[in-house]
Amino acid sequence: MRLLTKTTLYYITVSLFTFFISGIAIFQLVKRLEERKVKQELTDQMYRFSHDLGHLDTDLSKAVFISGGFIQLDVVHSKTSMPTQFADTLVFDYLRNNYAPYKRLSFYIEIQGNLYKISIYKSLIESNYLIEQIALIITMIVIVFLLAVYFLYRYFFGRIWSEFFVTIDKIQHFDISSPEKLDFSESMIIEFNQLNQVLKRMIDKISSDFQGLRDFTGNLTHEMQTPLAIIRSKTDLLLQDQNTNENQMHLAGEINNETMRLSKLIKALTLFTKLEHNQFPDKQLIDIEKLIHSKLEIFEDFIDAGSIAANFEVKGNPKLSMSPELADILFTNLVKNAIRHNITNGSLSIELSANRLLIKNTGPALHFDPNLLFERFSKASQNSESLGIGLSLARKICDYYGFEIKYGYGDGVHEIIVEF
Repeated sequence: MRLLTKTTLYYITVSLFTFFISGIAIFQLVKRLEERKVKQELTDQMYRFSHDLGHLDTDLSKAVFISGGFIQLDVVHSKTSMPTQFADTLVFDYLRNNYAPYKRLSFYIEIQGNLYKISIYKSLIESNYLIEQIALIITMIVIVFLLAVYFLYRYFFGRIWSEFFVTIDKIQHFDISSPEKLDFSESMIIEFNQLNQVLKRMIDKISSDFQGLRDFTGNLTHEMQTPLAIIRSKTDLLLQDQNTNENQMHLAGEINNETMRLSKLIKALTLFTKLEHNQFPDKQLIDIEKLIHSKLEIFEDFIDAGSIAANFEVKGNPKLSMSPELADILFTNLVKNAIRHNITNGSLSIELSANRLLIKNTGPALHFDPNLLFERFSKASQNSESLGIGLSLARKICDYYGFEIKYGYGDGVHEIIVEF
């Protein structure tokens, strides 16, 4: 969730809760004030009515009363209780043809020796209407306020945090291998300036360390090739020397093999480094069918030596835009892996279509988790000649070009699928 969305949600939630509580409080306050007002009006009418009745000489049944509501008189014969009571009631309104809410004040008065119960009614329609209008106005104010806050908050948030997003954008597009240094503009906000300064120091340090490590790796790789070449040449001389005994020949052969392995390992790790730093920008259309045919021809002697039945079926010939060097490494590793880890009198099947390459080869099951097959230094067999980085390098190249490489095994057959 974006920072703007989250802060806006928090602000709106708090505002809604605050307005909800405040709205209830205002509603109850207005309701009480209106109720107090109605009660006060009824009480005033009661005192005025009682005062007027005290000076009335005629029969009450023949009297006419003028009031803001209407008045009901009932003769009461019992004098046990004479309370003054307020009550809410419904009275049928003939004008509106329905029941309407009223507030009733009932009290007792004795006139000319007779006891009367007098009820004064006051309509609550206006009061309730006023309360409803106030509640509606409060609701509209809340809605308008929240909408205004939302849009203004987004507007001002975008203005205030624009420099922060500029910083994020620069970091996202920063390439550590690029010679250009990352620079941040001066901000009027102190916290953003502090953030930019910290990021600049951190990135400068990382760039410096990266450059130093890259120089060290390049120099080390270059400098190691010379002594390795010398070691190989010296071991070749030992192997060709007529005075070298059998034990010395065996030792020289092991030295030569391990030197070759070390040289291959250095080249592979250097290739990993170049891939990670996007140092293969050159691309051209590669004829995959032609490339695989050439690899099968190269490894033909190994196929014949293992009596492997090889079959190459072409259902489509995709032309992939790749670096020629990486394409050669990818398909060499895949074909060589299927041959190296095959069995005597086994089979090798390669199927090429427009959007994928399927390679099947017979062989024993893996002795480790198949999910680790594409990890570095994971060997499908205990073959000492294998470095365990061929498939890892293949996956790295596939990731580099957006291909998907998958592995499966069943019924003694290994499957490698590359989807272009």
